[in-house]
This record gives sequence, structure tokens and C-alpha cells, in this order.
Amino acid sequence: MNTLILGSGFGLYGYIPSINSFSKKIYLKKKYKEFYYSRKELVKFSKKICWYSNLNEVIKKIDYVVIAQRPIDQNKNLKFFLKKKNKIKHFFLEKPLGKNPIISKRMIVDLNKKKIRYSLGFIFEFTKWYNFLKKKIKKNNNNFNIFWSIKKDTNLKKSWKHNNSQGGGILRFYGIHFIKIFSDLNFINIKRNILNKYSWNIEVSRNDSNKINLRINFKHSNKFLIKNNNKKIFYSSNPFLKKIIYNKLDPRCLFIKKYIKKNLSTTYMNLNRYKKFVEFWEKIEQFDNLKQVSNKSI
Repeated sequence: MNTLILGSGFGLYGYIPSINSFSKKIYLKKKYKEFYYSRKELVKFSKKICWYSNLNEVIKKIDYVVIAQRPIDQNKNLKFFLKKKNKIKHFFLEKPLGKNPIISKRMIVDLNKKKIRYSLGFIFEFTKWYNFLKKKIKKNNNNFNIFWSIKKDTNLKKSWKHNNSQGGGILRFYGIHFIKIFSDLNFINIKRNILNKYSWNIEVSRNDSNKINLRINFKHSNKFLIKNNNKKIFYSSNPFLKKIIYNKLDPRCLFIKKYIKKNLSTTYMNLNRYKKFVEFWEKIEQFDNLKQVSNKSI
């Protein structure tokens, strides 16, 4: 299989190591070259890299596409592929698909109508703590408290990742992982939902009396903690178990590889779960006691 990757950040240092073993060739834009060679951990993958200038010249050689870009660029590039003749078997897309639930819902409808295979890069489901959570909720009367403190780099204030209206911010860029988890595990009864620029606090429950209280904050340091009935069950600097160090293999690659393998082997199109996720995301953003940062954010 031949893979195209669009995205010069995590698209390179996150997806190249993850998809390398599945790919015969990996196509990258020539403008990514400087950044690619600045990452020492990527040099060993160079034999499979094919550099191109014009996407139209290589589009028919591509079997799989990874789009790891900001939502507005991802949407634009996905529309480009849908208009072109190609042999693409699967699109690996960045969560949450669009910059808000309304746009994401429209795109999911279009993708489903055309019976296009795609998946979104939600990787928390491949962590050990997520599997522990799934086992525990098989019983009734479990209370979970999840705390995630994220160190916000002041130099990135202008980045789209911190801009709610561009699909970033504490809910749409970070909290979106948990919206997907809540949707998958049927924690869809919202008890409390408070959002501001620097924090998000939500309490959700299932019909079997299991409850989760999630609190995400921008802080001066990183911390991730899970408690089950007030007993600490997991603690780390982040949800991915290891410290992320520049110019070292990103630990998230282990989860991305599992995510890719799972979706490459999928022989059916289980797309309703993405529709369910987006509808729940929309419900959260419209919840009565939610404090929106801006009325223009959706």
C-alpha cells in the first residue's frame, strides 16, 4: 500500500513511524522536507519517502490518506479528494473532523452517503486506563473522577489549537477525546456542564448508575489523574503514559499504530458511532448551564 500524509507536524512525527510498517511508499509534500530532516527520529524512515510537488500527479498512486491538519484545511483537502478520481481505500482523519459539531455532522452525512471508509484519530481507547474503565463500568454504582491539567505554552496563544472558533480550545481540541469516550461507553446523561476559556467541568452518567466527573484545566504543569470511588487508579503527567520529548519517538505513535491496524483490518463500515459522537458533542455545546466563551464560537 502507498500512503499520502498531509500535515507537517504530528502528521510527520506521529504518523510516519506509525504507518511505516504498513506502507510500501509514503508520499510527502516537498515543502515538508526541512522540518522532516530536523527530526532525527524520522531519518531512518527516509527510504520509503517519496517527495512530490503536485498532488494531481501522484493521486492515482495512493491507497491510503492521512490528513493531520487543522480542521479548516482538513475539510478543504477532503473535499479535493472527493472530487478527484482515485483508488483511495481509507481516510485517516484528525479528530473531531470539523471545527464545530454542525460542520462535522454535515461532513459525516456526506461521507456516509458516498460510502467512503474513514476513521478519526481518537487514541485514548488504546490506553491501559481506558480498558480498566471499561471493565469497572460493567458493575453498578461506580463513581469516576478524572482530572487533566494541561500546561499551556504562552508562546502558542495565537495557535488555532487554543482558538475555540477554529476548532481548538479546551473543549474542542482536548476535551473532544472524552466526548468520544462518553459516547462510546453510553455516558450520555449530562448532569453538569461548565465551560470557560481555561477549564471544562462536566458530570455524566449512564442508566446503570455509573457516573464520571471530568475536569480539564489549563495550568502551569501537566497532570493526569483518575480515581474510582475516591481510590487513585492512575496517575501520570499526561494520558499517554510517558513523557513526550522532542526528537525522540513520540509515545503516541504506539497508540496511533494500533489505531491504524484496527481500521486497516476493518471489513465493515461502522460509521454510526461517529454520527452518535458528533450528535453528543453538539448536545454538550448546547447544554443549558454551559458557559460559552463566545456566542460566535459555533
